[in-house]
Amino acid sequence: MGFSLRHPVDGAAPSTVAAGWVNPVRFREAQFLIWCARAAVPESLRCRILDLAQAGLNWPLLLELAKSHGVESLLARTLTGLCADLVPPGDLDALRRRTEAAAAANRAGAGELLRLSRAFDEAGVSVLPFRGVGLAAMIYGDLTLCASVDLVVLVRRDQLAAAHQVLVSQGYSVRGGAGDRTVDAGACERSLVYLHGSTSRQIELLWAVRHARMTFRIDRPEVWGHIRPVSLDGRKTKGMDPEDALLVLCVYGAHQAWGQLSLVTEVAGLIRTGRLNWKRVYTTALEWKCYRVLLLGLALSHRVMDAPIPPQILNTIAADSDVLSVAQRMPKSLLLHQQEGIGDHDIGALLFTLQDDWNERWRYGIALCRSHDPVIHASPAWFRWRRSLHWLARAVSPVHTLSRWLSPPASIRHLFHR
Repeated sequence: MGFSLRHPVDGAAPSTVAAGWVNPVRFREAQFLIWCARAAVPESLRCRILDLAQAGLNWPLLLELAKSHGVESLLARTLTGLCADLVPPGDLDALRRRTEAAAAANRAGAGELLRLSRAFDEAGVSVLPFRGVGLAAMIYGDLTLCASVDLVVLVRRDQLAAAHQVLVSQGYSVRGGAGDRTVDAGACERSLVYLHGSTSRQIELLWAVRHARMTFRIDRPEVWGHIRPVSLDGRKTKGMDPEDALLVLCVYGAHQAWGQLSLVTEVAGLIRTGRLNWKRVYTTALEWKCYRVLLLGLALSHRVMDAPIPPQILNTIAADSDVLSVAQRMPKSLLLHQQEGIGDHDIGALLFTLQDDWNERWRYGIALCRSHDPVIHASPAWFRWRRSLHWLARAVSPVHTLSRWLSPPASIRHLFHR
């Protein structure tokens, strides 16, 4: 590859690919789902899938897992092609009906996305599809292989108001009844979800990922400077560059505690396309300060879905004890001992752990202390910073209380602004 992937991290030491890699224990249905949730199942897994299907599975549980993890279409494709005769007919029929309905919804969603893209272009608003049909087309070349999800598009933050007007003109309104003030570029800090008045279709405008007092901006010059065409049912639209899509997915996944298997399959799918410029992935991750977040996403895709990661990156992952520790705890709902997994309530601890350097970590720690995040008082057992963060909270709390007491009320601040 011609470049170094080594990056200084707390507690890191040189290591080999195999060092520190311990496979998490999963129950049978979870392991079966992981083996099946692939666009192409390798020969090495086919015999394992057949053996486990013949041994007997809790099929209703398996189908419920596939639904909750957004991989029903991938599961149906594998079962139909490999062991349909081993699946109870009622369960197989139910799975097929749901995947056919999802495929129809995705085709309709692709048509709506193309229609909206033209409207955005005419208004001079830059948007890019994220997840759902746009990403499925990029990864699989088949937009029906993803779960039927709401449309999600990236938008420039300074164009939120203009994007809002476009959606309103197309029959959408902000969910919850918020008005134009909600989309003011200087005030809006969260993604916006719109609902169509007659079709009930939803679309989300996303410019940043936010959770547990952490806002990670994905409206970046690199994203808009590396746009590539994506084919949706034979029709072209603008899409993300695969390197940027990989980074955004890893950031998004970390902010969701990698709760859905579909997130891992999407990262693995991007890697399997073979079109990634790993040097640009690495340098961009450093610029965005999401280097260790990237390592976690790559570690999960390799451990869970056997994604082909370059050996140099695997060695770097194996040298990072924090990444190794958290990677074996997700997706939580697929673990045999789920109490050992990382869930939504642990996201503050997870993001704190994954900060790239000391300065960023403790700045984020202060933000967690000021917001009284659950990690301050109920840290998970795997979180090695819990004692330090507890003492930081004790130091920050009086200062924060004093600053709030000294600051003028909102009504007075409003008068000054006027």
